[in-house]
Amino acid sequence: MNRQNVFSPKRHIDFNSFVFGTMCILTLICIAAVVRNDVFRDSYILLVSVIYILSLIFITILSGFLLSRAEKAVRPMRYFTLFLFNVYIVVFFAAIDNSMYHLPERAAYITIFETVSFFFGMSLFLTLWLYQKQFLKESAVTRAVTVLISAALVTYAGVLVTNLFRPILFHITDQGVYSEGITDYISIITDFFCLILLCVATFSSNLSRSRKLSFISCIFVPVLFAILSLNQGVLNMNLTIWGIVIGTVMLPLSLIFFNAHDELENDILRREKEQIQLQISAMISQMQPHFLYNSLAVIEALCEEDPKLAAKATSAFSNYLRENIDFADKKNPISFSDELNHIKTYVWLEKLRFPNKLNIEYDIGCTAFPVPALSVQPMVENAIKHGICKKKTGGTVRVCSFETDTFYSVTVSDDGIGFDIRKAIDDDRRHLGINNTQYRIREMVGGSLDIESTPGKGTTVTIKVPK
Repeated sequence: MNRQNVFSPKRHIDFNSFVFGTMCILTLICIAAVVRNDVFRDSYILLVSVIYILSLIFITILSGFLLSRAEKAVRPMRYFTLFLFNVYIVVFFAAIDNSMYHLPERAAYITIFETVSFFFGMSLFLTLWLYQKQFLKESAVTRAVTVLISAALVTYAGVLVTNLFRPILFHITDQGVYSEGITDYISIITDFFCLILLCVATFSSNLSRSRKLSFISCIFVPVLFAILSLNQGVLNMNLTIWGIVIGTVMLPLSLIFFNAHDELENDILRREKEQIQLQISAMISQMQPHFLYNSLAVIEALCEEDPKLAAKATSAFSNYLRENIDFADKKNPISFSDELNHIKTYVWLEKLRFPNKLNIEYDIGCTAFPVPALSVQPMVENAIKHGICKKKTGGTVRVCSFETDTFYSVTVSDDGIGFDIRKAIDDDRRHLGINNTQYRIREMVGGSLDIESTPGKGTTVTIKVPK
């Protein structure tokens, strides 16, 4: 058998068509059951049945649209489709159950269908959480919420089974109606427990404040109102209608809006990162011409004075260029040991130009930690160019690294001319190199870059990378 044909797009589309066709058939079955049970006997039952059927049609059309985009869909949309399937099942059984309400000969069926509807109604929290979790980073909180919601659902399933033999949630009398002698506090408590878990997971996540509020507004208010209206429907029938509309129409539309908003926001962030990466690549590819020209000039002079040293300098210069080109394409952090080797190559070439003016000291306590490529080397270059070379007597650049229990630290210090940081911040120049380096350290390794400088005394750059 040709394996490629098994997983071909055609078969995938056929499966989606099968799912959509099944939902259409079930919708027609529900309509037939409603008509067969003569819902016209009661105006309220007729009204609620019409709303249920319209909700089924709406969910079917919406699911068909999402299934048609299944191959292009991102993961959150797939879980949202699962959530819609769950809503569909709840509405399907609730519609059939409603059509038989107040029919004495159907009391046993009403109990069974109501039990199924209650279970899938509670499982909405699990499918809703699976959808929400796609926007959150995996953590101890998300794992705990998954376990607690799953445990609540399993426990509730056991309560529903118990209810078939000893009514504790609801009881359908021999007349086919709800018994007013039982108040369902268990469902309401479980609903609120799961809803609070969703809110705790959202507020304790690393989402921005606007995205937290957006998600809560899409979930908390409609779900809370649906809980209250559907569970208190015995007391106020009009609230039940609003609960159906919100649960099957407003909530899915709100979540679709959030999903679209999230994709748009991610696309904007992706474009911003691409733009910054282009700026970084341009900065790296357009290395300081004076360094290239001066290094070549030094090598040219050495060819006559010291051919062996000239050959060594040529090899070092070649390595420096190759590493710069290789590092420019690095999208992931590299080991500090690799960055340190690149720094030593650069400093060695600079010492050829300033043998009596530039001193370099290394105090390396650790190297096995990640840093963005070309994040420390530009700081050494700035120390030499803007600190030491502008001082008549020259000076010393010191590169140190050490670790604590919580982070790794790299410092690049010089005893050059220094500068006034406040004036540097307030001037009109664009400090593209520093800003890009700070951004990459923050985004790639979650670290920070701080600068301290005193005019006439020197500058210290500190990079911290959390463990």
